[in-house]
Amino acid sequence: MKTLYSPAIGCMAVACVAMTGSANATDMDYERAMELAVSGVVESWNGYSFVSDFTPANGNTNVLSHDDYFVSGTSGRLSLPLGDSLSVQQDVELEMTGNVYEDQTGNNYIYSYQMGTHLSFRDPGMGLIGAFGGWGSGATDGNTGGLDVADSLEFRFVGGEAQLYLDEFTFYVQAGYLDAERTNTQNQDDTFRDAVFVRGVGRWFMSEVSRLELEFSYADGDADTEPDSHTVVEWGVRYDTVLAGLPIIGDTPVFVGYRGARFENEDTPGNPNGGGGEQGQGQGSTEEYFDHTIMVGTSWSFGGDTMKQFDRVGATLDLPNFGRWVASGENLD
Repeated sequence: MKTLYSPAIGCMAVACVAMTGSANATDMDYERAMELAVSGVVESWNGYSFVSDFTPANGNTNVLSHDDYFVSGTSGRLSLPLGDSLSVQQDVELEMTGNVYEDQTGNNYIYSYQMGTHLSFRDPGMGLIGAFGGWGSGATDGNTGGLDVADSLEFRFVGGEAQLYLDEFTFYVQAGYLDAERTNTQNQDDTFRDAVFVRGVGRWFMSEVSRLELEFSYADGDADTEPDSHTVVEWGVRYDTVLAGLPIIGDTPVFVGYRGARFENEDTPGNPNGGGGEQGQGQGSTEEYFDHTIMVGTSWSFGGDTMKQFDRVGATLDLPNFGRWVASGENLD
């Protein structure tokens, strides 16, 4: 009996060792896959924007002379690990509208450029916490002193952010401070400035090659000289997927999206620059407009085998387009 059982026991032992080794190899592969990675992404998109429900104060119609225009954007992000859990990410983003090519007499958003830096602690199996900051510039086609000249804008921002990872979902929240000024005119008060903001993002990874993203932002600050209360409400939806096996270029990541926003300026009663009535008397007034953008784009990335893995270990921190927000103060001047 002893000689019969010894080979069986030996085979079982070898099998257990093999299974343990296989499990350990699988665990090691998973752990390596969930380590912070050197990663980056470049995106480019084109779209169409249109303005609706514009309500200027004082019957002033010499603003936002374009209620629709083409728009395009390009962005890049690079994330570098600084250890097992600490990483730094650099963002660059440029957005340009069709208004840059035309001579206007009213205020129109022309372009914006911004750079941001993120420093964060991340556990790919749980979440992330960190801080960000940066600066940018932009322009609107304004009517300054009776002359049709571009108003240059500069802005700065700083804030904190956090992410929570739950199975196929990522929840992302940011909050911070935004300030801005005009740089080529003496009157710098029309720009949206001295604002606090909050932004929330939800991502659903529907498969290894598809993702649905929803976002919402709110900002409250000042504009004009009194100053007036100025608010920004922005929302958006985006769907990413991969077109497989395209001729010549092969598998190609693409996305489609929509971005909407409501910009409102509530004139302070007694503000001579607003709708407060003769010599600054009265109850004030409210100016507002909605901006809608539909976009189609493509992206290229490295540092993750799937969209979900890239989200948990790579360069997936991002920022709202602060240049559009800042320009809205000029648009409602």
